[in-house]
Amino acid sequence: MFLTQKSHFPSFSPFRRVSKPNNFYLISRSFDENLLHRLKTLCSTTNPSSINLSWLSLAVDFLSSTHSDAQTLISGLKSSFASSDDSLASYLDYSVKLLDICNSISSQIEKLRQRRLLINFVLHLLKFTADGDIPVPENLRQARESISDWEKGTSFQILDPGALIRDLASGLESAPRVKKSSVEKVIRRTIYAVGLLTVFVAGVAVSALHGLAPISKVRVPAEFLWSDSFNDLQSAIFKDMERRFLVSHGKGSFAELDDVAARVSGVRDAIDGVEVKEEELEHAVKELETVTERFSEGLDRLYNGVNEMFDKVFSTRNDVLENFRVDHEKTLK
Repeated sequence: MFLTQKSHFPSFSPFRRVSKPNNFYLISRSFDENLLHRLKTLCSTTNPSSINLSWLSLAVDFLSSTHSDAQTLISGLKSSFASSDDSLASYLDYSVKLLDICNSISSQIEKLRQRRLLINFVLHLLKFTADGDIPVPENLRQARESISDWEKGTSFQILDPGALIRDLASGLESAPRVKKSSVEKVIRRTIYAVGLLTVFVAGVAVSALHGLAPISKVRVPAEFLWSDSFNDLQSAIFKDMERRFLVSHGKGSFAELDDVAARVSGVRDAIDGVEVKEEELEHAVKELETVTERFSEGLDRLYNGVNEMFDKVFSTRNDVLENFRVDHEKTLK
């Protein structure tokens, strides 16, 4: 389960001037083989019947690592094509869209983290005394109100959380067929591949966090070594997403959230009974505490993974722009 193993690419340093590679096919092939290895690892962790935060975090790690490989590949080829090449515009357009998507996902995760505070408050209110006494009536009342607030979810919702995904997907309707240099073909092909992966991973994350149906399905052409593995994985994940969409009612849908919702209902039922039974309530609270801890850990890991990818893409984008500026100034002298 190591999605960040060492790349097998030639030893390129970011934006270091290097000699022109002799075989662009081998460079592209190496990128595909490395991607396929990581993708198979991701597939092996997939339970088609359950999308969870752990898998989403692994998927984000996979995407981030693939983006790093793409950046290394493109950086090594930089000296072989003109900075004014269309490839530069293609990368900059892709990267800014990815940054917007990262911000959108982080924002939704933060809302779920805020809702988590309600559950933590409920657990605090329902803590039994050292003598095992049931919480006082006032605590039970406040806990019931907080549970109601949790079940209502957030009232604020962006108009179309899937718009950014569809926008990125719209530029990936077909594989690049450019009559350009071999260098640009490799670069365009690499950006296209990472774009496909971004639409899938980010689309699944947005759908799960918002409780939406699959947003945008992409199809990887057979010319890519990893096409079968990707297309099979996407089919399995989308099948589960479609099932979950039917019952989520737009409130987010992934395993940990479902577990918390079920345990919250158990606590609510224990409180709402004609007579609050100590053993029943204590058991329900302990179960809620267990699943909330798993929910919290998953949210934090996913949040950190998305932010790390944002920082990586932002830094790379700035390096690309700075090198373009330097090259442009040289041409003016």
